[in-house]
Amino acid sequence: MKRPQPSARDRLVTSTVTLLSRQGYEATGVKQITVEASAPMGSFYFHFPGGKEELALAALRQGADGVDMLLRETLSAATSPEESLADCALALADVLKRSDWLDGCPVAATALESIGRSPTLREAAADAFERWVTTIGDHLRTIGVADRQTRPLATTALALLEGAEMIARVRADPEPLHDAAASLRVLARDALR
Repeated sequence: MKRPQPSARDRLVTSTVTLLSRQGYEATGVKQITVEASAPMGSFYFHFPGGKEELALAALRQGADGVDMLLRETLSAATSPEESLADCALALADVLKRSDWLDGCPVAATALESIGRSPTLREAAADAFERWVTTIGDHLRTIGVADRQTRPLATTALALLEGAEMIARVRADPEPLHDAAASLRVLARDALR
């Protein structure tokens, strides 16, 4: 039985996630999005009457969902509490390598460009980062990290992951994420003492 084809709207959003993760908001044009999505320009205007910013907002939310799912799955599958944060860095290295270093975080790429230009996109990016800090913090709490430490450690972990991901992409090398994994192991061990 054939799987139903995604709708034009879904294809537009998914294509935008990919393009944002590869080249950011400013470099991503509506025409390029419609071509990548195999969707007519009329579909874009029909589904996103607010224009490119409205579509990018939907894409940021979908991209944030994808990263959150990766974090949740990786954290829950960890072999030990000490390894759980490190495993997130290693999972990101695998994702980047499989995409030949092209597909980074669509939220991070767009966040930097949206500061001062689009309060809507900046807020969506801030919401995504907050969601990931909460996901990591909730996990830390379940493995026994003291409540007063969960938020600072979760924020630090996310900063390490995002920064190492950017450096790894630029270098086309997993080493920065492997280094981040080693640092995250130390942070987790210290927090669990």
